[in-house]
Amino acid sequence: MKKTYVGIDIGKRGAIAVIYPDRSIKTIKMPMTNEDINYQSLFTLLSQTASIDAHVVFEKLGVIFGTTKTTAFSMGYQAGAMEMACIAFKAPYTKVRAVDWQKYMFEGIPDILKEGTKRRDTKAMALQAIRKWFPGLKLTFGEKATVPHDGLIDAVLIAEYARKHDL
Repeated sequence: MKKTYVGIDIGKRGAIAVIYPDRSIKTIKMPMTNEDINYQSLFTLLSQTASIDAHVVFEKLGVIFGTTKTTAFSMGYQAGAMEMACIAFKAPYTKVRAVDWQKYMFEGIPDILKEGTKRRDTKAMALQAIRKWFPGLKLTFGEKATVPHDGLIDAVLIAEYARKHDL
């Protein structure tokens, strides 16, 4: 039996992507209540993985250059909540480092540098990668949105990384 893969881009502007065995994709914007993540809704979404053969994948967090202590704490809290939900539902999960999934998913994508620096622009490269892997996928949430959603892009790429590695 083939698996369903759930990729999660942690963060208030994050998203959840589900890649089903038939390769269809469902994307969900990170559930929010005002300015905070709605953990009850997130818990309900993750509870649905218990009823299907799903593998949940999210980033193993490390130090993110330029983030504040508040942001770092918030991201760590969210990662912990994800892990505990997976444990509670007995859902298999993997934490993957951003550099690992990006290295694989960005294969064949030329380096794009952040303006005025020598650092790679991973958001721009992820946009190129998702257009390569999923050329027809809608990259926005809502009818009026025109700017691709970073969280959606990362969540789909994380789920596809998991699928390609048969996690």
